[in-house]
Amino acid sequence: MVVIKISGKFVSPLDTPKIKEYSEVLNELIEKGLVKGIVVGGGTVARKYISLLSNNKALQDFLGIEVARLNASLLALNIKKSCLPVPNSIDQVLGCLSKELIPVLGGLQPGQSTNAVSLILAEITGSKLVINATTVDAVYDRPPHKPGAKRLKEVTAEELKKILSLKWHNEPGRYELMDDLALSIASRSKIKIAIINGSKPENVKRAVIEGVYGTLILP
Repeated sequence: MVVIKISGKFVSPLDTPKIKEYSEVLNELIEKGLVKGIVVGGGTVARKYISLLSNNKALQDFLGIEVARLNASLLALNIKKSCLPVPNSIDQVLGCLSKELIPVLGGLQPGQSTNAVSLILAEITGSKLVINATTVDAVYDRPPHKPGAKRLKEVTAEELKKILSLKWHNEPGRYELMDDLALSIASRSKIKIAIINGSKPENVKRAVIEGVYGTLILP
C-alpha cells in the first residue's frame, strides 16, 4: 500500500495541470487496491498568494494550505472513491478511512509542508512507501545544474538532511525537495520515500507497480 504525493504544479491551473492523466492513473491504481491516500501541493498559485502577505509566516502557511486544499478538491472530484469534501483534520481523515474512501489532502496546519502531510497520512494508513511525484527526476548530491552533480539511486533520510542543510528553506510555499519534518516522520515510522518525475503521470504507475524510482529515500 502506498500514499502518493503530487506536486501542486501538476494540478494548479497556473502551472501545467494534468488532471485527466493523473485521475486515470490514480483510479486504476485505486481499483487495484494499491493506494491508501493522496496529497496535493499548492503550486504556483499558492506562492502568488503567499507573496502578497508579508511578515506573518503562520498566515502565509494558512494561505498556502487553502490553495493546496483547492487543488486537492479539483483532483478529488475526478477520483471515483475519494472522500469529499477534502479532509482538513486527522479526525476527518479517519472518518474517510472508516468508510473505505480515499482521502485526498492538501495541507493540514501551519508549519507543516504537504510533504510532511503525506508522511503523516502514510503513518495513519500503515503505508510503508510514499511516492513523491515532483518536478525533478531524482535526488542529487548537489544542485543538479552544478558541474559534477551525481544522481543518487538511494539515500538515507539522515544523509539527505545533510545534503540539503546548506540550502534549507522552510519558508511558506517554498519548502525544499524534502523538509526536515517529513524526513523525521519517515525515520520514526520506517517509511520509504520514492522521488519520481511527476511530469508524466504514467511514472506514478511504474513506481507503484514496477518499483521504478528516480531516488529511494531510506528511513
